[in-house]
Amino acid sequence: MRFSLGKLVVLAAVAGLVAVGWTKHEHRVHEQRSLAAIASEIAGRPVGVHCPNFFTKLVNVSGEAGQVKFDDEGRPANYTDLSPQTCDELAKFKRIDFSCLDTHTCGDTQFQAAWAAHTLAHESFHLKGYEDEGVTECYAMQTTAFVAEQLGMSADRAEELQHWVWAKGYRNEPTDYQSSNCYPDGPLDLHPGSTNWP
Repeated sequence: MRFSLGKLVVLAAVAGLVAVGWTKHEHRVHEQRSLAAIASEIAGRPVGVHCPNFFTKLVNVSGEAGQVKFDDEGRPANYTDLSPQTCDELAKFKRIDFSCLDTHTCGDTQFQAAWAAHTLAHESFHLKGYEDEGVTECYAMQTTAFVAEQLGMSADRAEELQHWVWAKGYRNEPTDYQSSNCYPDGPLDLHPGSTNWP
């Protein structure tokens, strides 16, 4: 069977696109497994993390950084759906330079990556069974450092990042994401008696 040069070029292009698509798919699956391991640790049970594929990204209009569905009896799903931006930020987290935390000069690039780590913590607490956004957010604020560490950040730097996310992010959140019980030694303090808040 003979192919014209034009057909060979088209076949080569299609084969190339399939190869690139497969590589991206494999990378996404690997990322999801890594993120699911972190989420499972927080949730206290095996859970999944879903990042959208190329086609889902094209039609995503949700605007939410992540979500967990609850059934009518208040039971959470076994997975979270993260937004394209959250997944992209988590994928490049290790490559972000956070040395600006030393000089308090971090900008939007660092905050978006830090907030993605925080979002994974937040959705993980939903997966643990907490439906109330204020409670979930308070716990997540105290667990952002854990997620950052699991993503490859040093423990000290992760603590700095957590304090920064609290100072920059929490006060600017909608009221339903805030709780009057979220304060040092308060009812939602995961480490009462500690001098390190959050």
